[in-house]
Amino acid sequence: MVFLAKLTSGTIPELAMLSDPFLQLPTPDSVNVVWFTQFRGVEHYVIYGEQLQDKVQAKTTKLSKVAEDSKSRWHQIYSQVTPRDIWRHEAHVTGLIPGQRLPYQVVSQDTSQVISSKVFSLTAQPPSNADVKILLTSDHQLMPMTAANLQKVAQMGLNLDGIFLAGDMVNVPDRASEWFDDQDGGAFFPCLQGRAHYNLKGHTYEGGELIQHLPLLTTVGNHEVMGRFAPQMTLNEQFSGSFPRPQAEIIYQKLAKQINPDHDPGLKENWLKDYTHNTDTYEEIFSLPGGQKYYSL
Repeated sequence: MVFLAKLTSGTIPELAMLSDPFLQLPTPDSVNVVWFTQFRGVEHYVIYGEQLQDKVQAKTTKLSKVAEDSKSRWHQIYSQVTPRDIWRHEAHVTGLIPGQRLPYQVVSQDTSQVISSKVFSLTAQPPSNADVKILLTSDHQLMPMTAANLQKVAQMGLNLDGIFLAGDMVNVPDRASEWFDDQDGGAFFPCLQGRAHYNLKGHTYEGGELIQHLPLLTTVGNHEVMGRFAPQMTLNEQFSGSFPRPQAEIIYQKLAKQINPDHDPGLKENWLKDYTHNTDTYEEIFSLPGGQKYYSL
């Protein structure tokens, strides 16, 4: 039994996809497909091809720092920072031919149910000598015009080859609802996937169905950087609470025997990152080439 995942405002079904799939890391013969759920599941995969005859399994990871708090515009209200369970699924689709689009669909299975997305299209990176048309955008940040502008882009039928997003995707990157399901209807992924519901001067704007078909290439803006990771602080306070790395090194040296008696370099690095600033959620959401925070293709 297969159910089409339907995302609607104000409700979160017990088993549903948190986002449509979107495309990452295109190469001359492949592209990555990514989507999110609020359940771990037992199997996640992509089917693709003219008859959806090919199948590739997805790798699943869990976002480590996303949460909600009293400032979240979500369907639940929290008095303190409360982690959210969100899983990311990524499949590497190979054997593609530049310029040739193929239909694809993502499927997530739990112990008792199977849900699937709509059918979208994917393709490889354009040839190096091809003319390409790119949407350059930035500073989405749940702003009032974001959904309206992206809806207009989709309506124009521009035959885009990709989207370059030059930072500032949300406001507080560890606040999960800003990425997926802010109740004002203008969260990041819904706006880029035609699933927004942002009300503006008597009109409701849905954004555009874009990144289901187009690779999204991103870079870090200041709003992708969280400050100190301290769950006793609100998400806004953590965002604003960055601390200089050189000063943190001095503090670490004073506390090293207590917090890291075995001189574990990984523990030291994590402590310094949590005490200063990090881009963990940004790096966990997007597929970045070679561990970098930028693209050069």
